[in-house]
Amino acid sequence: MKLAIIVNPIAGAGKAYKLAPFAEKKLKDAGFKVQVFLSEGARNSVELARKAALEGYETVVACGGDGTVFEVLNGIQSTGATLGILPWGRGNDVSKDLGIPQGVEEPIEALIKGKPVEVDAAESPQGLFLGVGGVGVDAQVAVNGNRWRKILRSDFIAYELGAVITLLYYPPFPLEITLDGNTYHFDNTYLVAIGNTVSYSRGMRILPRASFIDGKLDVCVVTSRSRWHLLKIFPTVFTGEHLKDKGIHYFQPEKVELRCLNGARVYYFADGEVLGTLPASFSIKSRKVKVILPRESE
Repeated sequence: MKLAIIVNPIAGAGKAYKLAPFAEKKLKDAGFKVQVFLSEGARNSVELARKAALEGYETVVACGGDGTVFEVLNGIQSTGATLGILPWGRGNDVSKDLGIPQGVEEPIEALIKGKPVEVDAAESPQGLFLGVGGVGVDAQVAVNGNRWRKILRSDFIAYELGAVITLLYYPPFPLEITLDGNTYHFDNTYLVAIGNTVSYSRGMRILPRASFIDGKLDVCVVTSRSRWHLLKIFPTVFTGEHLKDKGIHYFQPEKVELRCLNGARVYYFADGEVLGTLPASFSIKSRKVKVILPRESE
């Protein structure tokens, strides 16, 4: 079998780049014909993945984090190629929720011994994603983090500390959301999570009821009467206990349309990639993508 590895050289502070030659050797030893491609910047992984798929590589592997998975997925869509994942990025929430083992040798073994499984994908205006998309404060954190990391030279300071700072100033917005044709309005909206798997942002279980094979999107609208109330419930997102709060509204539709009602610039993102601003719509594509998963995931 021909297998292409698309490497994001900066993923995981260089971890993906350092481990790619090891993965290449292990896969070749297992009988695969392997070619490694190094991404040269934003969106280049999309082009490399598509080129590899059209050149006959049956499996195209995203070597990096959730953002690399997003790009490779959109590169191979409609080509018939299967997606593989070597989760060596910063967060790796998508691979964890799909049941792909973490570590160094374990995900390589999963590629060698695993099988292609058809899973759902969420569709945004800018392409497919497998994990969670966010609208509002979490997307603003991503926007700010991308700006600050260039200045601060530290992912930890840019994103983790940046998240706290953003929470302190981000203004809530009035939201109109249409779910399978039914329209709702929410005041004091801080964020909306839309997705296909449970976690994002390094382990936040924002969509604890999500499944990547149920043909449904999961949607969590977070409203709050005060910023301090929002900060109080924030830790419960890591356990999924936030659903007990009255400011949390949870749905499982097939299609979502969102609009900010006061004209504010509200960003949205998916699998760590900032994609645009509202209005936007999302839908589920049942069993749209083939992914190499461990056989015990059957």
